[in-house]
Amino acid sequence: MRRNAARFIPVNLVAGAALIGGCGVLSARNPDFKNAETGEDGQIYVLDDLEDIANDPDLTDDEKREAFRDLGIEDEDLITALLTL
Repeated sequence: MRRNAARFIPVNLVAGAALIGGCGVLSARNPDFKNAETGEDGQIYVLDDLEDIANDPDLTDDEKREAFRDLGIEDEDLITALLTL
């Protein structure tokens, strides 16, 4: 009985570590967003970048709108929503 228990624990630890480590690595390296918004250069928009524009105290609302347009966002309703981030 001790032999089986000794084999069981290391196998589960290795499998668990591989699953936990693999999930983070795979999602960070290769995000698969079906409806992701992308800029003119094909890069996926990151919410932090959009928040930086929306929360920049040195920009007026019109300048923020223009910054979003410069990223390739053309939908005015989306731009208005982004201003409230």
